[in-house]
Amino acid sequence: MVITPVTNKKLKQIKEFLHKKLKPKRFEHVLSVRETAINFAAKYKADLQKVELAALLHDCAKWMSNKILIELSKKYKIQLDQIEKENPALLHAKVGAEYAKDHFGITDLDVLNAIRNHTTGAKRMSLVDKILYVADFCEPKRSYQVADDVYRIAEIDLDSAMLKVAQHKIIRQIEDNLLIHPNTIDVYNTGLRLSYKKKKEIEIGK
Repeated sequence: MVITPVTNKKLKQIKEFLHKKLKPKRFEHVLSVRETAINFAAKYKADLQKVELAALLHDCAKWMSNKILIELSKKYKIQLDQIEKENPALLHAKVGAEYAKDHFGITDLDVLNAIRNHTTGAKRMSLVDKILYVADFCEPKRSYQVADDVYRIAEIDLDSAMLKVAQHKIIRQIEDNLLIHPNTIDVYNTGLRLSYKKKKEIEIGK
């Protein structure tokens, strides 16, 4: 296992920043995501420090207004797709990754990509990406029922949990007449294909 060198001083600095910038409920969410993600990381043998760092920083830009997010996306030369232009709140993930690099000196690509992909997901996701994507959705402080279902699934099969998350996001966005980001559809399609593949392998093995 490759360990990302993160000092306790750095973690303390990040927590103090988040406590100052985020609303109390959001800060509690971040800490709960951290705990959930670490549990999943231990189960699936992921790099614990990378997962912890990504979890702590995943909403580091959540305090920003849409105006600030747009300004920083220009500063960081972030390529925006049409849906992000129409829904700037989505930018907190991409801007957050650049902000983590800029303000906290985070250079680990696994950590930065996990922050970048935690909201919409991506067609190809690393283990750290998957853990944060699922943990952000199902941490125990989430109030919706499906969060508990996803948590239970994630303790058995992370890929199936990821499929469930994408499925729920798509259904909710359809019900709310919201645009669906292509990355979320990619996560769903990738997860569904993997599910079919696993079922086929089980049938062949019988």
